[in-house]
Amino acid sequence: MPDAFTVITDQILLRCGGAPICAHVGDVRFCPIKKHPTYQELRSQVRLGRSKSTASLRLWESVVTLARDGEQQHREKWLMIALDLLTPYFNGWSKELARNWNYEVSDIRSAMIEGLLAAWTSADDGIPPKKLQEIMMRNAFASARSLVNSGSSETCAESVDIFIPEGGPESVPTLRPSSIIDVGTVRDPDADERIRGERIGSLLQRMGAMDHATCLHSSLRDGRRDGTPIPVITPTQVGRSWVDGRNLYYRISNLLPPHIGFTQAASVLGLSEAQASRKARDGSLSFRILWAGNTRVVSVNSLMHAAGIQDSIVHPDDVENGASHIRGR
Repeated sequence: MPDAFTVITDQILLRCGGAPICAHVGDVRFCPIKKHPTYQELRSQVRLGRSKSTASLRLWESVVTLARDGEQQHREKWLMIALDLLTPYFNGWSKELARNWNYEVSDIRSAMIEGLLAAWTSADDGIPPKKLQEIMMRNAFASARSLVNSGSSETCAESVDIFIPEGGPESVPTLRPSSIIDVGTVRDPDADERIRGERIGSLLQRMGAMDHATCLHSSLRDGRRDGTPIPVITPTQVGRSWVDGRNLYYRISNLLPPHIGFTQAASVLGLSEAQASRKARDGSLSFRILWAGNTRVVSVNSLMHAAGIQDSIVHPDDVENGASHIRGR
């Protein structure tokens, strides 16, 4: 029976296959670096032990950011990758510990994974990735030592199974209706939804950006969502059941670039690049940083969250009605 380390590696290889993987911004389509390795190649290049390199630390920082943001299935994939990048440094030690204490190496490794996961879930969200890596590795060692010192060889690896989706790599997470409309504060969800879309349309028209929205609307009406990183929105996820084209809904962030530069992101929050860099080092920066080579970029979704901007879901008809009203004026 494969141990926990092997299960994680096998699941990552199953999800990623032999296709290029982007550990910079999470999607090769939106990454400024054009050449990407397969996951096997990437894993062999990363050094996170005592001889860790600057490039490996930057890649680790991006992986941690991707594991903290986005949809649940997206986060779970990158958390599995984070675990898989750390486990090579426990291979030899886990074998030695199992031999010295007459334990099954699979039990030792299950305990280590539990230690890594416990450190991840209990760590403060603002802990810098480099510090987080040190905490996770220490906790993995401590968890294995605790196992052998307790005198019991029974451990539980169920925590690994939560990363294995029942529907396989093709399953798509769904959005909850509560993430679209706060029913506790809105009397008429239909009216609220229409007004929200029309306000966005009027703003886009004033900014001269309505042409970009119209291109997205055309793609959605043609049944294409390839240019957006979100799953298709189903009828059960929207407020109005009678509106035509119920699968045309989209998030406001889909009108924006997926990533912007670090300096530009800092300026949105009123920070200089130097101030934002200091906050990033001490873990107090409110948005996440991704490394694309030597360049820092920021997820627009992360920045919107940091700035308190709601990433609402709207319908093309409402957005176009709002823009049409402004043009008529």
